Amino acid sequence: MLKTVLYYLLLLTTTVRFIDIIYLMTRQTTNLPIVVLIVSTAMVLYGIVLLVKKVVGNVRLKQLTMFYMVQSVMIVFNLSYMAIVSPLKATGLETLIVGTFLDLLINCGIIYMATKQMRDGVIVTQR
Repeated sequence: MLKTVLYYLLLLTTTVRFIDIIYLMTRQTTNLPIVVLIVSTAMVLYGIVLLVKKVVGNVRLKQLTMFYMVQSVMIVFNLSYMAIVSPLKATGLETLIVGTFLDLLINCGIIYMATKQMRDGVIVTQR
């Protein structure tokens, strides 16, 4: 059940970020630094790889958990980079690319639940 929910959340976040990046690039009016766009595009590509992997075969819960860990690191990097290098007021569409603290909290909750399920799912035998 958790794996299915995480897969659909992956589908939603990857799709929204992909459409947002394409839209902002075609408008050419974004104030985001190129580094933030590159990191976010790499994250979208990672999500697309997992989505294709799910269609072709199977995605493990560990792989989905790794995606959310990497996404959390990406959000921390983007927020830090934006605060230090180029403090600007991001629009709503740009916030979808950069990420927010709420995204970070949601990802931490997802990582906690997934690692708990992986830990509880392992059968320990004593000899």
